[in-house]
Amino acid sequence: MQALWENVYVNFIFQDRYLFFLEGLRATLLLTFASFLLGTAFGVLLCAAARSKNAAFRKGAQLLRALFMEMPTMVLLMMLVYVIFGRSALPVIWVVIVGLTLKAGSYLSEIFDTALNTVAEGELEAARTLGMSRWQAFRYIALPQTVAAALPLYQNQFVATLQETSVVGYLAIVDLTRAASIVASRSMDAFFGLIAVTILYFIIGALVKLFFRALRASRKKGGYTA
Repeated sequence: MQALWENVYVNFIFQDRYLFFLEGLRATLLLTFASFLLGTAFGVLLCAAARSKNAAFRKGAQLLRALFMEMPTMVLLMMLVYVIFGRSALPVIWVVIVGLTLKAGSYLSEIFDTALNTVAEGELEAARTLGMSRWQAFRYIALPQTVAAALPLYQNQFVATLQETSVVGYLAIVDLTRAASIVASRSMDAFFGLIAVTILYFIIGALVKLFFRALRASRKKGGYTA
């Protein structure tokens, strides 16, 4: 027990090393939520462009989606930080958010596209024959079914975006993973820092799952099937 306390003291309390983990947690949450929310908006726009009747929009959106999905996250971020925004005064963390937004938005675009494909065209046509406008048919027929189909994958993509933030330490951003590395280099003990980071990632992921579970439950009570 004494040895355990000594390890906890050396890794978290001595020289206020817990502050590295707090700074890392703040950066990780900022990167995850900012890039995922912006990625959702980008994904909606990319999905709309990919389903456009305009061939140029459609092909361009499909090309962008394939490019960002296939490019490794670290390569994309390094291209943005060191090449595209290399001489920009924009803080690195915001450049990284741009990169993670492009990455998350591309996956979300495909998720939205797949979810929209679950809506039977006949249902929309039937709604139009009943006098609904195109917007009303989408709002009351297509959207609930799309949300129901997309929510599980949407939740999984949030967790994937959270995990992808773990590479930003190579770009001089102190996220949770980088914080564990800094503390390990000073305490000469990587175990406790990595355990702490694993627990924090687990807690964030569990809270997200609880949120989406509550969201699905509220939709069921409201008469939706999600």
